[in-house]
Amino acid sequence: MNRRLGRRGVTLTEMMIATALMALIAVAFASFLRYATRAVVTETNDAQGQETTRQGLQKLERALVHANEITVASSTLVEFVTDIDQSPNWNPNALDCDGVPYYRSADVDCDAATIQPSSAVWRSGFNLTDDDDDNDGQIDVVQRIYLSSGAVWRDMNLDGAGWGLRATKLLDHVSTFTLTYWGNKANALGSGIDTNGDGIISASEMDCDPNSGGNCDGALDLQVERNFITTIRVDVGVDVNDDGKTDYSVEDDVYPPLLPLKPLQQ
Repeated sequence: MNRRLGRRGVTLTEMMIATALMALIAVAFASFLRYATRAVVTETNDAQGQETTRQGLQKLERALVHANEITVASSTLVEFVTDIDQSPNWNPNALDCDGVPYYRSADVDCDAATIQPSSAVWRSGFNLTDDDDDNDGQIDVVQRIYLSSGAVWRDMNLDGAGWGLRATKLLDHVSTFTLTYWGNKANALGSGIDTNGDGIISASEMDCDPNSGGNCDGALDLQVERNFITTIRVDVGVDVNDDGKTDYSVEDDVYPPLLPLKPLQQ
């Protein structure tokens, strides 16, 4: 006799067990997917933050390295004088009075031998000490690097035209930005103000040196104090996705080679 084998259906218990297993697998997969997504986002933000910061710091360094005098030194703004060759209007191939191209001339306006009253010595001399090489009675080039509205900016004041006309953004999505200033006991200006003997000239030592006329008020608000500066330290952090968390931060020291020279030649 032939027997017919019928198909056995799925019981409710089996279906519940299968559903529970699928739910566990789905939860585990979702957790893994969330973790993987976070990891990818974090790595992407880190990489983007590093690249953004690197490019911004390069622009900042290229500006700061030409500073020959610091005129304002605060934690979020540095103002500095540079030679006229940093002006966008500079023509390096123009000739001085001796027929020497500007880019090779040590005195582009030929007034190194001019005798000026003490209040006007900045207007003549060799290029480093002459801040008025175009002889218009104004400082040729003053620049600022500063923090404003979550961005680091560079501005240029050419021939006293004022600020804001040449402001360019160097770095966006900035979450932290701090400038600190250091001197060097190896140069003639800093050799005698290392009061604690640690080999480092700090902002407080520049501010409180009685021999130079520092007023010890907690700020580098006098030129005799700022003349000690040889290094500007930049601490910056970026928040690429604007979530309130710093994605990447870096510290960089800039050593403008002309800073320790100009005060000695004035």
